Amino acid sequence: MVVTFLKAEIVSPRFRKGVKSAMRRAGASETVITHPDLKDTRENELRAQVLGEYRGYRHNRGMFKGLPDKLRWYEAELSREEIGDLRYVDYSYWNELTDNTRLVKDAVKNIQRGKIVYDVPNDRFLTFAEELRHGAQGLEPMIVWGQDIGSPLEILEGHLRATALGLAGEDAPSPIKVLVGLASATRH
Repeated sequence: MVVTFLKAEIVSPRFRKGVKSAMRRAGASETVITHPDLKDTRENELRAQVLGEYRGYRHNRGMFKGLPDKLRWYEAELSREEIGDLRYVDYSYWNELTDNTRLVKDAVKNIQRGKIVYDVPNDRFLTFAEELRHGAQGLEPMIVWGQDIGSPLEILEGHLRATALGLAGEDAPSPIKVLVGLASATRH
């Protein structure tokens, strides 16, 4: 999960600078993300340290506030339709964009209706949706989590991708690869 998260954000124009800054402070080279050796415990700890400093991983803050300490991670695939049922993190921008449902399908509906939140244009979503319609490749898996297999899934990483996939509709690739973290593997 950690390397997937960092791989997605190190290439992001929006987040790259923060990741690279945390890497410098940790003394980590870019190759621990771009060419990871998952069997190397030192590398794994460096990546966790970077994600901890940068996003609050293992520190119960930022993106990871309230996330259970022990999640079991699974590779999975979601259909186009299931993307709409994903929930965004509890953050003012996403709450406003979704009319407080935090559902991707509600953000998509509101963007299509022209809703602008905090004067932030929707161009990034619309541009990426258009790229997806034209066959954009190489998407990192989104990272989502839930309490168990029957609970709603919340996006940890991949908010832009989820929104663009929803906007691309029938032209979006399907299935979509995700990493799913579950607090419990059984249904309650």
